[in-house]
Amino acid sequence: MAPYQSLLNMRTLAPFGVSSLYVIQTLCSVSTLPLGTFVTNCHERNFWLSIKSSFLGQRVRFDIEDGSGIHFLSRQRAAECGYTILFDHHGNLVLRASYLACYVDNKADSEFRLQVWFVSRQAGGSVRAYPLHLHCILPLPWSHRDIICEENYMEVSVKPQIPAPHNHSRKWIDAPPMSSEEKKRLKQEGWVIFYRPGDVQQQRWTVREVLSLGYVIGITDFHVLLRCPYFSPQSHRFMDKEVLVEAVSAVLLLQRQELPTVVDVSVACTINNALVDREHLVWSSPLVLHPLVHGVFQHSSVRLGVGSEALSGCSVRDRGYQVTANNGVLQARIPFGADGTLARAVELDGRLFKVISLDLFLMREWRDDLWPLTQQRTFRLLHSPYLPHTPEVINDTVCSENVFSITVGVFPWEMSFKTLYIGGEPVSWPEAKNQALHISQIHHKNGSYSYQLRRIRGGYRRLSLAFILTLSLTPSAKEFNYSATVVCDVKEADSAPWLEGRCRESGVQVLLHYGSRERPWELYVGGRRLDWELVELGGFELELEEDYLSVELPLFAPGMTYENITLQSLVAKVEGSVVELDTVQVQHSLTQRCSFPVRDLLVCLPEGRMVVVVDTSRTLPPTTPNSTTLMDPSCGPSQTDSTRALFNFSLNSCGTTQAMEGDYLVYENQVVYTPDLQPTKEPIIHRHSPYRLTIQCRFPANHTDLASFWHPVNSSLSLPLSLKEGHRSKRRLPPRSFRKGLRPTRSLYGWKD
Repeated sequence: MAPYQSLLNMRTLAPFGVSSLYVIQTLCSVSTLPLGTFVTNCHERNFWLSIKSSFLGQRVRFDIEDGSGIHFLSRQRAAECGYTILFDHHGNLVLRASYLACYVDNKADSEFRLQVWFVSRQAGGSVRAYPLHLHCILPLPWSHRDIICEENYMEVSVKPQIPAPHNHSRKWIDAPPMSSEEKKRLKQEGWVIFYRPGDVQQQRWTVREVLSLGYVIGITDFHVLLRCPYFSPQSHRFMDKEVLVEAVSAVLLLQRQELPTVVDVSVACTINNALVDREHLVWSSPLVLHPLVHGVFQHSSVRLGVGSEALSGCSVRDRGYQVTANNGVLQARIPFGADGTLARAVELDGRLFKVISLDLFLMREWRDDLWPLTQQRTFRLLHSPYLPHTPEVINDTVCSENVFSITVGVFPWEMSFKTLYIGGEPVSWPEAKNQALHISQIHHKNGSYSYQLRRIRGGYRRLSLAFILTLSLTPSAKEFNYSATVVCDVKEADSAPWLEGRCRESGVQVLLHYGSRERPWELYVGGRRLDWELVELGGFELELEEDYLSVELPLFAPGMTYENITLQSLVAKVEGSVVELDTVQVQHSLTQRCSFPVRDLLVCLPEGRMVVVVDTSRTLPPTTPNSTTLMDPSCGPSQTDSTRALFNFSLNSCGTTQAMEGDYLVYENQVVYTPDLQPTKEPIIHRHSPYRLTIQCRFPANHTDLASFWHPVNSSLSLPLSLKEGHRSKRRLPPRSFRKGLRPTRSLYGWKD
C-alpha cells in the first residue's frame, strides 16, 4: 500500500447487480467524480470495467492488489495473467479480467473479488489513483471445458475427471476438490507434454519449466487451467477453411490419490480479423476446431453479444445480424450501420476513408466423445479495412412541384457541417431561410448522418441548383467539399397550390403557397381538415400573407406523429395535403419530419401508448435511472443514461390504472424506485432514497383519437395533465373551414361574391 498512503474516504459510485464499484479518493484526486465515469459489469467468465475517455489523463495504467502487495500489469504480464486492456471503438478504456486470472480472490470457483488500482497521470504531472473493488458471482455454471479467446491470450479451464465407481451409471465423474498438498505437489512434480500434428517425438516439460516459458498452469478447487499469450513458444498456427487458427496442444500429468491422472489442456482460437462483403462485416471460424475435438463432433449453439451486452435471438434478428454454418465454416455477418456498429472517418493523404467497427462477443458450444460440453468464448474488436468514403447525392427533385430536394450522405459522426455555397456564394443559416432553402440533418442509428437540401423556386422554364457542401473532420479540422448541380425543365403554366415544410425551434411549420390556379381547395393537416376547432385544440399559430398561408404546429400538437423517440431526440412527423373541392383530388401533399432534443418528456400517443422520460438526478441523493420501474416491477426502462430513464408502454399494461374524471378518461401510472433493504450479516450504508413520480394521460372520453399531450416532467410534482389551452393566431380568421375560392381578390375561406 506504500504508493497510495493518503486514503481519505470511500464513496460508492455505481452498483450493477451482483457487481459493485468503489472509489477511495487520494489527496491528489478530484473531490467529485462525474456520474457514470466508471462502469463495471459481471460478464459470463470475466470482470468487465470501462472508464469514460473524457476522464483519462495523458498516461494511464492498471495495478492489481492482493494479499501479497500491488502488482504492475505490463503488456506481457497482463496476457500471461488473464487481463486484457484496450480502447473500445468509442475511445473508452476497457479492462477485462478472467475470473481465474492471477491475483483474483476465488471462493470455490463461484464467487470472485478483484482489487484494481486505476492510475492516471494528468497534464500537469500530478498522479491520481483510484482503487476499484470488483465483486462478481458466477452468472452461468461452468461447463466441463471452458475456453476464452481474448484479444491477447488464450485460456482453457477443465474439470479433472476420475474413473467412476463400479456401481455408477457413468464411466467418469468429476474429481473431488484438490487439497492444498495436491496443488503444491502438482507445481513441484507435475509434467506437461506439448505435441503438434505430425511430430514424432513429444516434448515433456516440468511445470516449473513451463512457467518460465510464459505459460500459466493454474489449480483451483475444481479446475485445472492453462493460459498463454499468442505466439507462445509451443503454439502452432495453421489454415483451416481459409481461416487462420492458433493452437497449443498439451496434456498435464499429475498424481491424484496416488493415481496418475492425465488432463487434456489443449486450447485453440481463431485469430483472423473481419472481412468486408459488400455492405457487411464478416467474421469466420472453422466450425470444427480439430485440436479440440475428439471423436464425433456435435455442434450445439451460438450466441452473439456486442461489448458487454449479451443479445437475445430476437435482438440479433432485429439488428440484422446473421450467424450461419455452411461448408464447415461458422460465419457472423454484421450489416454496415446496424445497431452496435460504429463508422469512423479517417483522413489519409488528403483523401477521406471510413472504418466500420464492432466489439464482438461470440459464445459457441459443442460436444464430442471426450468432452460432454465445451464452451468457447471469443472477444474480438473487429475493424474493416480503410474503405473509400464517397458520399452519395440522391436527387429527389420533382420538377413539376418546383421543389429541389437533394440528400447528401452518409457522413461519419466526426464530420460536421461548416459551409454551404449556392451558385458559388456562401449561404448562412438566416439567409437560407430567406431564400426558401431548408437544410436538415438526418440521423442514422449508428451515429452517422446525412444532409437534406430543399429549395423552392417557380416562374422559370429552366430551374437549376448548384451547391457545394463543406464539412470539417474532427480533430484534424481537415475540410472536404462535395458539390453537385441539379437541373429541371418545367412548363410554364398555371400552378396548383403546393406545400412546404420547415422545422422551427418549438414545432413544425407548414406553408401553403396558393399558386395561380383559381379553383377552390381545402387544407388537411395530419389527416384532418384545417378548421377553427383543430386550430383551437392544437394551439396552432396562423399567419396569412399575400402569397401563402403559414400554419405552425407546436410540438405534440394534434396531427403530429412521432418516430425514433430516444433519450437524445425525437422525430416529429406532420403530413399535409391540399384537396381540390371540385374533383376531390389531392393537388399536393407533404411529409415533414423534424428532430427535437429531449430532456423531460411525457407523450400520450393516440394509438394508446405512453412515452415518458424522467430525470432522476433531482432527488437527494440522486436515484440511479436503471433501477427505476413502473408500477409493475417487470416494466423497466427501455433506455437509460447517467441521469434519465425512458419508458415506452401500452396504456393497458405495466400496472396502469384507468378512471373517469368528468368528460375525460384518465390513465395513471408511477415511476418508482424502492431500495432493497433485505437484512444482511454486514451493515450496509444505502445512498439511495425511495423515488416515486406520478404520470398521467387525459383523453376526451369521446375523442381519444384527437389527443396528443405533452408536459415537462418534474420529479417534485405529480402530473395530473390537462388539455393545453389553444391560443389565437397572429391574425384572427373567420370560424369557417380553410378554403380558397374563385374571386378577383384572394379569399381563403369559401366563396366570395
